[in-house]
Amino acid sequence: MDFTAFPLRIGTVTEAVAAADALRLTIDLGGDTRHAIARITERYGPDDLIGRQVVIVLDPPGAASGEVIVLAAVSATEGAVLLRPDAPVPNGTAVV
Repeated sequence: MDFTAFPLRIGTVTEAVAAADALRLTIDLGGDTRHAIARITERYGPDDLIGRQVVIVLDPPGAASGEVIVLAAVSATEGAVLLRPDAPVPNGTAVV
């Protein structure tokens, strides 16, 4: 898969709301706000994510307008673990 075809950005979670077996996230991308549905409730609750920077796929194919995908590493033993920068960076920063 050619990951350069997908714009990856850093954003900060500003809101997280439980929705059945998932969390609905509002993510600040530095002047742009997007939303994601993430099935990460085995590891994270809404309060764990507010203020946390995450890596997102901007404008993924087939997604509704304004929707993004939050990236995670998934393991059989650990479940989904969100990807994030090692140090804070400005929201909207490109991941290369």
